[in-house]
Amino acid sequence: MTEANKKSEIEIVAKVEHARHCANFIKENETFVFDIDGKLLPEKSTANLCLGMLARIQPALMIAKERAASGLDPLPVTIPYLDCFDTGIDFGGMGKVTVKLFTQKAN
Repeated sequence: MTEANKKSEIEIVAKVEHARHCANFIKENETFVFDIDGKLLPEKSTANLCLGMLARIQPALMIAKERAASGLDPLPVTIPYLDCFDTGIDFGGMGKVTVKLFTQKAN
């Protein structure tokens, strides 16, 4: 199997673990699904689009792509959780969403 074929078998999922007062109505257990190159797969995603959340995920996607290309685990355990840019209602913002990143086999 070629390296390109192996890469195409991996997807990165950002599953919503916590959502509170989200202005984009993102809810717990919804997902953002990406291919290993960082392209959002809207047909596999269930969460509403949110630039604040996607902007926080994007650097992790770049790291995952680089690690996969080097033959390493795309997501090291040091970065499983990310939160959106909103400071949260407790700190003067609108809400707060936290996602957990993991990989899955593409289907």
